[in-house]
Amino acid sequence: MKRKGIGLICLSALLLIGCSQGEDEDLEHMVETKALESGEYGAALPFLSANTRQQHQIRSVSLVDNLYIGMGLLNYAKAHFSSSSYTIQEGQLLVYDELSSLLGRESENNPDALNPASGSAFDTGNGIVESAVLVRDIYEVDFIRDKETQGVGIALVLNGIVGDNDVRVSDDKLQAFGEETARRLMSYLRKMPEIGDSMPIYIALYKNTASESSLPGSFFSEAYFEGRSGSFTAIDEVWAMMPSDEASQLDHASYTQFLQVKSALAGYLPDDVSIIGKGRYVDASLSELHITVEMYAKTATEALSLTQYLKSQLSTFSSLDYKIQVEVRCQDMTIATMVRQIGDKEVNVNTLL
Repeated sequence: MKRKGIGLICLSALLLIGCSQGEDEDLEHMVETKALESGEYGAALPFLSANTRQQHQIRSVSLVDNLYIGMGLLNYAKAHFSSSSYTIQEGQLLVYDELSSLLGRESENNPDALNPASGSAFDTGNGIVESAVLVRDIYEVDFIRDKETQGVGIALVLNGIVGDNDVRVSDDKLQAFGEETARRLMSYLRKMPEIGDSMPIYIALYKNTASESSLPGSFFSEAYFEGRSGSFTAIDEVWAMMPSDEASQLDHASYTQFLQVKSALAGYLPDDVSIIGKGRYVDASLSELHITVEMYAKTATEALSLTQYLKSQLSTFSSLDYKIQVEVRCQDMTIATMVRQIGDKEVNVNTLL
């Protein structure tokens, strides 16, 4: 009876915490999901959720920021880990306690912590801030090939605003701190037996945005370490709303075309139609454009007609060098989505009515 009771307890525990059947068996039965789009990563199955997920939720500035960090990390890592050769897995190396320690303050008891020691002064470039919290989070993704982890990608998330008075950290100061801290993190990872001295490590530095912003932050530096050496190169990335002066200055052609589409939709229905864009610019050129259209249609005919008209209006964006994603909403309900891929004139539409 005791043996049977212990067996039931173990079985219950496995069901509750979602334990795997052992690493060797997981690897033996590992399969790959098919990527949703060409050029994207497939995911390794069975899915192993990272136990650091609660840390990310607690430390997240916004859901927009949270989701983009992971997607941006994957996109930039493709230069070193081809999506045709690797699958991805949720970070399995930095566990909850390790991440908590790394995100703490450097001290005698926690020498590996990445944030400045309590009471220390940090020069933001716009004034001195004591006890600044600069490292907000660390995201990890593992790259799998031949059923083995053969690479690690890290997004080091940094606060661009620190202190009780919300002091903005200058770009130069944040870059210097971020790159030095990334090297410390790389050295820490090299001490882990699962990584060792030779597994490739890709690290991208990310500056988060203010909590009230509807835009993500941006990646601004990256390095690839095959051993312990690696050099950082700048990433020129920024997000901007459309319409805005910033979007006009970054890429005036796409901004003007956005205004043309906005004007075309303005009088289509008796009620107002709103259109807002979020553009991601890399090296001062538009890389992707996310558009949200909100209508107040009263009938299905009105909703379908405007959706069809909007699809035709996307040809206004003459350049095929950036991806366009559109969400069409009617009174807070998504009724259609549209995607125009880079280099493709065709617009794929899914209606949800």
